[in-house]
Amino acid sequence: MNILKQKNNFCITCGTTAGMFTCRGCSKSFCLTHTNQHREIVEKQMNEIILNHNYLKQQIINEEPNQYHQILIEQIDQWEKESINKIHHTANEIRQQLINKTREYHDNLKEKLTPLTQEITKARHDGNFFENDLQQWAYTIKNLQYSFLQQENIQISIDNNTNSFISKISLTNKLNNSMISLINNNQIENSRNFNLTKEYSSGDHLLRFQLELYETSDSVIMGIISTSKSKNVNPDKNPTFYGWSTNNFVYLHGIAYSNFNGYENDIEKNDVFQLLLDCDKKFIRLTNERTHQIHDLSIDITECPFPWQPQIYISNNVE
Repeated sequence: MNILKQKNNFCITCGTTAGMFTCRGCSKSFCLTHTNQHREIVEKQMNEIILNHNYLKQQIINEEPNQYHQILIEQIDQWEKESINKIHHTANEIRQQLINKTREYHDNLKEKLTPLTQEITKARHDGNFFENDLQQWAYTIKNLQYSFLQQENIQISIDNNTNSFISKISLTNKLNNSMISLINNNQIENSRNFNLTKEYSSGDHLLRFQLELYETSDSVIMGIISTSKSKNVNPDKNPTFYGWSTNNFVYLHGIAYSNFNGYENDIEKNDVFQLLLDCDKKFIRLTNERTHQIHDLSIDITECPFPWQPQIYISNNVE
């Protein structure tokens, strides 16, 4: 303790003014007797500091991580285990979805190919085939080839925009499949023509729609027309129309074919359909999401040139 002799001060302990000294540490004044006592107190505090320091040093050098730290380690280990299990579970789910989807594509193709193989084989053996048969078989084969290539539309989607530490993974379709609303643009007597306004000339486009207005007495026509060649509001009267109807007709550039490619109507009220327009491959596809039935049509671009416009037509008196 550094001390200086001061004048006209009094001892903080006893109040005397004789032989005063001021402590530079606490700035208090003491007489000679109490100066020594004050110094002893300071020395004792110093000894306690040294003792605590040495004890802490010994703990740091010799002590292993305590029980609290071990609990934290166990929590980290548990989090790691659960996270890995969740990743394995999700990966297995997506993997199984992919297997099921691929098997569904494969089984659907086999189901359509088997009767075609039998029909072609028998016709070849009997020599009983004509130009219209060849045309229909060529359409069917081309459609099946396209269906086979549709497996490439499946992709793995990884969502990196979430705040989650691990990105979400899912199995998705490359095509946009948002639901569209059907708005009645033209109503004449008992007919309702939902003339969708968008036109398409390139790329893949998937439209989803629900037949909420459909009744069992109605006839429905779904497909495309070319807006560059004809503006006829009734698709079945339009020479560019390609599509399907509830009376088991398939339309090729406005001409109706019965049971073409094995098409049979399976529509019920509130069914949701997908209408795929593949402009690059000149192809359209109709899928019933309830029955999972898929029907494909190749488009002759000379009969139905771009741009294409989707058509949905409901009537009580379609021929």
